[in-house]
Amino acid sequence: MSAAFDIASGPGLTVVTGPNGAGKSSAARGLAERVPGAVLLSAETQQAFYEAELAADDSNFQEAVDPGTRVRELLGERGRVHPLFGAFRLEGVWERGYRLLSTGEGRKVLLLQAVLSAPSLLILDDPFDGLDRAACAELTRAIAAVAATLPVVVVTQELPFAEAVREVLVIERSELVFRGSVEAFLARRLEPPKRTPPPVELGSYYEPLDSSVVLVDLVDGNVTYGEQVVFAGLNFRVAAGQHTLIEGPNGSGKSTLLDLFTGDHPQAYSNDLHLFGRRRGTGETVWDIKKNIGAVSSRLHRDYRVGGSVEEVLLSGLYDSIGVYQRPEPSHHARARAWLEWLELGLSPTAAFRELSFGQQRLVLIARAAIKVPPLLVLDEPTAGLDAENRARALELVESLCTQRKSTVLMVTHRADERAFWLERIRGAILSLG
Repeated sequence: MSAAFDIASGPGLTVVTGPNGAGKSSAARGLAERVPGAVLLSAETQQAFYEAELAADDSNFQEAVDPGTRVRELLGERGRVHPLFGAFRLEGVWERGYRLLSTGEGRKVLLLQAVLSAPSLLILDDPFDGLDRAACAELTRAIAAVAATLPVVVVTQELPFAEAVREVLVIERSELVFRGSVEAFLARRLEPPKRTPPPVELGSYYEPLDSSVVLVDLVDGNVTYGEQVVFAGLNFRVAAGQHTLIEGPNGSGKSTLLDLFTGDHPQAYSNDLHLFGRRRGTGETVWDIKKNIGAVSSRLHRDYRVGGSVEEVLLSGLYDSIGVYQRPEPSHHARARAWLEWLELGLSPTAAFRELSFGQQRLVLIARAAIKVPPLLVLDEPTAGLDAENRARALELVESLCTQRKSTVLMVTHRADERAFWLERIRGAILSLG
């Protein structure tokens, strides 16, 4: 059962917050269903849009890859002259298909499309996830401006526009536990809970690599889509223990670069790229690569659409598959349950993964990435959708793996606080793209 709430009539901004799994998104969906003309934009609606694009794939008929509906068709000329179009820097993707957009670019397009629909109520569930810092600042200003003309509800873990907020609602365990002003909300003092340390002492699932093996060596790297250059002339080398934070604006190629390393990008073969001491395209299989990597990203979260339990999702990280297609050994079950206990979600191993909240799913996928304690851990905006408590949990995992020299970490983030964490606690390198 979800917490039901209503908001005051007329223009204004209401913020709904609370821990992961509290029922915020369910309450937002219920509100959207009750209010005629309301528009809801969330990770789930973005996923549904993406799946609709997949269903409409005409690649077999076009004899070419279908890029999806083009941005110009989604927004039209009315969108092109809207102030947010320039603020979100969408001119460069005007002719691009939706399926070729980065997560952040896709979020911007759907946000603008929602604003253009002139809804009676605009509900934005975690609208800042996947956006770079400049876009977040622009969106903050845009939300405040839109809220001056119509009612807006934002479900978020952040409070970047305190001065514009009419009311704050807090939901916990599917109950509305607080409703009041920003000042009253900020005055609440909650004791931070003690967290279980991550079970990295379980060690590597596979035989560890020799420490002298270079994990990644990209020389004069290039990725292009037709005339669009994602990046060019990029040199990037990662030895064991050389943890690197990768940053840059939406569309600068951060996720594309990581896809080259995880075996999920076809242009890896056209580049001078060595992974784990072996050049790509010299007879290795994708499984030879994936066994040395743990990864979590918005793309993986989007593509993990098979049914299954939480434990099966964790186990799939050992087998580098989406879903489990072999009989796990008792030691595999024990490892999966140790990582599930670390999450402290109170979930049964048999809980259905797809019935969890977005934030709970992301936590499980983070544990899936780390379960085999791989030589290379690739984290592409891993904390998207997490509340402050669980974001701290994820960063504790990163710190534990780095300081105990269990894995080498490549991490993408747009968050200023995570960049500060990286500099202070990890003291790793930073690669800036774009």
